[in-house]
Amino acid sequence: MQEKPHVDSYRRHAILCAGKKCEPAQDRAMIQYLKKRLSEAGLDRGEFAVRANRGGCLGVCEQGPIMVVYPEGIWYCRLDPQNIDRIIESHFRQGRPVQELVFHESSACKAFRPDAQVKA
Repeated sequence: MQEKPHVDSYRRHAILCAGKKCEPAQDRAMIQYLKKRLSEAGLDRGEFAVRANRGGCLGVCEQGPIMVVYPEGIWYCRLDPQNIDRIIESHFRQGRPVQELVFHESSACKAFRPDAQVKA
């Protein structure tokens, strides 16, 4: 019997849009930037890790690029390097979503809000 794949534990999963209508170069640059900044912040491993992946089309092309963060079900718009840095510091490190960039919160996920903060 073949062994199952292994994925390291993570607290949050950030999925960036990368649909056919999106600009591939911009998508690649944004996911690379997010992964680099997560690594620099120490959030690519350990108890507070954030797993970052590109996804297919998220179906909301306005004010993109778009990112959805689980388990909270928080949807962000207007991603650029500055806003990604804000999301990393406020949401991923302190547990406070960046409300002016949030355009949707999944009602199914509202019951779960990790309240632990990253210790500096």
